[in-house]
Amino acid sequence: MNDEKIFLKAEKEFEKFGITADSFEKIREKEGIALLRIKSGKRSFILKYFDNADFRREIRIYEILEETGIETVEIFGKTKKAILMEDISVSKTLRLGKKEDLSDPLVAKALAKWYKKLHSAGYVYLKTHSEPFYSENSVITRENLAFIKERTKTENLPVWKTINDKFPLIKNEIESMKKTFNYNDFYFTNLVVSKDKSKAFMFDYNLFGKGPAYSDINNVCWYLSEEAKKAFLDEYGKIDEHEKF
Repeated sequence: MNDEKIFLKAEKEFEKFGITADSFEKIREKEGIALLRIKSGKRSFILKYFDNADFRREIRIYEILEETGIETVEIFGKTKKAILMEDISVSKTLRLGKKEDLSDPLVAKALAKWYKKLHSAGYVYLKTHSEPFYSENSVITRENLAFIKERTKTENLPVWKTINDKFPLIKNEIESMKKTFNYNDFYFTNLVVSKDKSKAFMFDYNLFGKGPAYSDINNVCWYLSEEAKKAFLDEYGKIDEHEKF
């Protein structure tokens, strides 16, 4: 389906919210997910429309975050195929992330608070809920390892025999780790920061899932400057050293 048809379907979906639109601005479309900026009087909204049914899981993620008290963008309404959310570009208190934020200790400190709260809530939630969250651990299979060996042309390296011989032990060790919410998709393009830098949080939850907390921590620290990384880790606090291996 071409972009134009998806945007037209998104505009049609917007009618379900009962809001009169003065204008629709096409932001982007990718893999059946369309983003539109909608103006209605003095108000501005972002509509995220999921033509691809597989990605509609993100709608449920917003519900879970609301249920568990995790800060995200304000949601004004949901349908089975779309989310209507605040337009950060016109916010008086928030702004979208920028690359410089990856080197800012104040932003890193605020972000660590959000991740710590996310992980704390995830531990509690997953004890009593069995929703089929996405997990990066599911890709660790013998078949995928064989694919990597072939694509990298490293079949003769001794390490592969060690991994193959110890695969059940490795897999069991990974599965035995405590699981919590994982954001999984950290980068400044998915970041929201308060204009006074006292708050920071992530949005866009297409890859949101479950896994060890350190998986998220490692993803964040990979992109931060050394000064920002130190600020993040100092604020986050104790890390399960076992998860690093």
